[in-house]
Amino acid sequence: MAPSPPDLATPDPGPPHLAPDDWRRLRDALRYQGRDLHHRSYAVDARRRELLWEEMDRCLALADRIERHLDALDEADAG
Repeated sequence: MAPSPPDLATPDPGPPHLAPDDWRRLRDALRYQGRDLHHRSYAVDARRRELLWEEMDRCLALADRIERHLDALDEADAG
């Protein structure tokens, strides 16, 4: 049975509760994926390259969001 779609009327619960090491692994995996997409973009036509670059940008933007989340976790632990 397929999972039901999320209810968009409910408030955003925020990021899932993961250990900081798990967040770091996710961040690093997204950065690796972004680099891989960039590398693969040189082997395709211009139209496909644009799509790969858009996906690369999304991966890197999410990695940056995770980085900020990790910084906030570090500040909370220090404070």
